[in-house]
Amino acid sequence: MGILKNGLGSKIVTLLALGLWGFSMFLIYDNNYATSRTVELTDVPMNDAISGEFQNWMNVVMGGAKIGYTMQSFSKSPLGYVLKDYSLIRLPMGGVVREIYLDSYAVLNVDFSLKNFTFGLVSGDYTTDVFGEVHNGRLEIKFRSQNSESKLFFDAERGIYIPSSIPLLASVRGFPKGEFQLPTFDPFSMAMNVITVSIDSSAGKDAYSGLEDAHRLTLNISGMASTMWVDQTGHVLREEEAGGMVMVATRMEEALNIPDVRPDNKDLLIDLAVPCMGVISDPRTVTRLRVQIDGVKPELLDLADDFQRIVSAEPLIVEIDPGRPSASELEEPRKFLGAEPFLQVDDPRMVAKASEIVGQEADRQAKAEKLGQWVYRNVKKDYSISLPSAIDVLEVRKGDCNEHTSLYVALARASGIPAKICIGLVYKDGMFLYHAWPAVHVGGWRPLDPTFGQNIADASHIKLLEGGFERQADLMRVVGKIKVTIIEESYERNL
Repeated sequence: MGILKNGLGSKIVTLLALGLWGFSMFLIYDNNYATSRTVELTDVPMNDAISGEFQNWMNVVMGGAKIGYTMQSFSKSPLGYVLKDYSLIRLPMGGVVREIYLDSYAVLNVDFSLKNFTFGLVSGDYTTDVFGEVHNGRLEIKFRSQNSESKLFFDAERGIYIPSSIPLLASVRGFPKGEFQLPTFDPFSMAMNVITVSIDSSAGKDAYSGLEDAHRLTLNISGMASTMWVDQTGHVLREEEAGGMVMVATRMEEALNIPDVRPDNKDLLIDLAVPCMGVISDPRTVTRLRVQIDGVKPELLDLADDFQRIVSAEPLIVEIDPGRPSASELEEPRKFLGAEPFLQVDDPRMVAKASEIVGQEADRQAKAEKLGQWVYRNVKKDYSISLPSAIDVLEVRKGDCNEHTSLYVALARASGIPAKICIGLVYKDGMFLYHAWPAVHVGGWRPLDPTFGQNIADASHIKLLEGGFERQADLMRVVGKIKVTIIEESYERNL
């Protein structure tokens, strides 16, 4: 499970989502900004401009144990205000410790709206860089991984505000009580979104945190909330994120002192697993499964599919039967055949490899199975916390279900097979863990799992959502809330 904080998005929550998605696996795109229930925070008159330069160091703690640190610095330059963030996190996952580095550099206008930024993520064998610049009301994004580069453009007429600038913006505006909304951009999902900022506590002793002279701010993005306590000058004293992450201000020397993180003491994948009532006798061969899902609203999920149906809404009962998918027409074939920022379908290397794998095979299902077996045999199984660019996975050939699925979908689309990413749960060792796998359209949507080497995914795969990184916020909405009860399992062979 992945993690980190502040900067051009709530990095701790986002990496948490990436890590969750990464067993065996942040922000949803919104075409319209939400309507604020109050005036915009940027409409509140400014007090004195922020003065002085600073560095703010924080310990990152989870489950009472320190797992890293984060540092934010603020300075002024002829270009504008400069915000820098750097984070180092060590995560125990699957019996090993993963080390993740995040850094961002943002130049802000005097109203704290974004001018330009750079953002970098380094994790194991994977490196990702994102560059952005606002010009004439438009945000231009350059996404660069080890082996590819692409551009995206977004409307930025209302400006863009990054989460780490919010405490400073609130400070210079005098911490006005109320709820405010600001447009933002998230480099993980490559999408525009809205930050809802609630300022509900004046300086003084905070009853919950016990902190003196602190204002309490809550930032909410796509249903994921983080709470921070901020002093009068805009310095964050404490921050609490989804998933139990806590950051506490400290001295630089203390922040840099990271104790050994022992993977045998804690495993984030297990800590965040979904409780299961009942047992699946043989999960890798189960052909049909009926389950009750509690703790979530079905309208937030993509539960219905050709291989999965909703039996009852109250209680929510779902049946998974991947071996007998329903026939369906593909209404938007281009949507499931085209390239995306992390799926370089048209890259000559991807096209050549897909052609090499399928050879002269003409049958779509047979081609899909050939691609799945190739990915299973040629991508080394390894826990990873990355933004899985398919072309990078093709070159590195290492990763977890995130990487397997990303590469498979790109290869399938390059072969002319409509393919999509499924996000959900898979059963293992008495619990459900978060997972990703692909589905291909061969007369109807048919799930397979190149991570497990399955031409047909076993029925313990419960699809919750479909899509890429833009759906991870919806996934995080159910973490810690969802429960599954096994109603019926079947091992009939599908003819």
